[in-house]
Amino acid sequence: MATTTFTAEELIGRMERLPFSRMHKKIFTLAAIGYLFDAFDIMLLSFVMPALAKDLGLTPLQIGLAFSISFLGMFFGALCGGILADMFGRLKLFKITLLVFSVATFLTGFVNSYETLLILRFITGLGLGSEQPVVFTYNSEMMPSAYRGRLNGLTEALWGGGVLIASGVALLLVPAYGWRAAFFAGVLPAILVWFLRKGIPESPRWYIVKGDYKAAEQHLAEIEQAVEAETGTKLPPPQPVSKLESQTGNRMAVIFRPLFMRRTVMLWILWFCLMFGYWGLNSWLPTLLKNSGYSTFASIGYVLVMNLVWIPSGLLGSYLADKVGRKLPIVVYLLLSGVTGILYGWALTHKMPVELMLTFGSLSVFFLAGAYSVVFAYTPENYPTEVRGTGTGSAMSLGRIGGILAPTVVGYLYPIIGLYMTLTVVSIGFVLSALAVGFLGTETKGKNLESCNVVETKGASV
Repeated sequence: MATTTFTAEELIGRMERLPFSRMHKKIFTLAAIGYLFDAFDIMLLSFVMPALAKDLGLTPLQIGLAFSISFLGMFFGALCGGILADMFGRLKLFKITLLVFSVATFLTGFVNSYETLLILRFITGLGLGSEQPVVFTYNSEMMPSAYRGRLNGLTEALWGGGVLIASGVALLLVPAYGWRAAFFAGVLPAILVWFLRKGIPESPRWYIVKGDYKAAEQHLAEIEQAVEAETGTKLPPPQPVSKLESQTGNRMAVIFRPLFMRRTVMLWILWFCLMFGYWGLNSWLPTLLKNSGYSTFASIGYVLVMNLVWIPSGLLGSYLADKVGRKLPIVVYLLLSGVTGILYGWALTHKMPVELMLTFGSLSVFFLAGAYSVVFAYTPENYPTEVRGTGTGSAMSLGRIGGILAPTVVGYLYPIIGLYMTLTVVSIGFVLSALAVGFLGTETKGKNLESCNVVETKGASV
């Protein structure tokens, strides 16, 4: 293997002294746009489901299973995508996952049977689930520490943009051209991003833990040259970095070692309960609104209006992540999400005035968006580079189990206990997520990725 005279600590120090530059902006932009289309593709089914279900003659249970099969694919995708990103690199997984979910979404527009719909939604879920841990792992490793929280938060804030685009596409195309046209609309932008991503470098941190210091130095030198050309000045001396401790062995076993056990348990509870609450509410929302007496046009429009707050709330959450910290905003946001979710269920059940329903619904989305922007920034910071993809992907995969269960549970409970109690059960997920972070989480604000683990693990046995 090619070698270099630089040590791992020296290479990390060179990365940490980099100012935020156009290269970082390019990496962030392409990763964030890809994540936006991730949101578009997964949420599109929710908005077209009323029309699709009518066309294919689906029962409520079949509707719930169609949502759940997507999350089953996302479960395997998140788990395998994180592991594969640790094995083969971040950029390779970027390109593959974009292609998989873009093509599968396009093909969904041709389905004529329920069975084909399930197969294609599973494949779409594989690509979407793999994309998410890779995006946030890569962003975490490439961004300066002072910007890491807000930039990952900003990436997550674009989920709201994807939701808005999905709802807008459904609102414009479904009434005029049918639900198939909505699936056709999502493929070209994502494939475009796939080509654009060819121009960004692989994570030097990944090369370091693979022992390929020469490749790490080459990719880092490309970034340094771009920064110096932009600023017109030489970079300052590298920042001092503590001796790095390598984590070897089976990747899944590493995240359960005493060093990381508490973090893994916390993140698994957080992601499972958070995703159960989010998808229990959002996957069924257009259908629930329609069943409550609102037209298809109105139900999609109301969801669009409520999600307009996602981006500004995500921006605020991403700002708080670097200014206040990770733990406090997550806990407060999730507790408020639970309260407003229950109030929204009450307003919807009692058919309160539209203004009141929209207020509670928008507040619930606002608090959820803020929480998500910090959670996505926080999760990769809890693991060292050797297992960052694996740890992030495994936590997200537990979230997918929550996502798998939630639509089916809602579909089962709704006819039995009614809308209000069903949405109350869903909202309890947000409260449990908050408690997990409050009691088990550790603060990572202001630390480089290496010291996020060194501080807590000092003196512990490996």
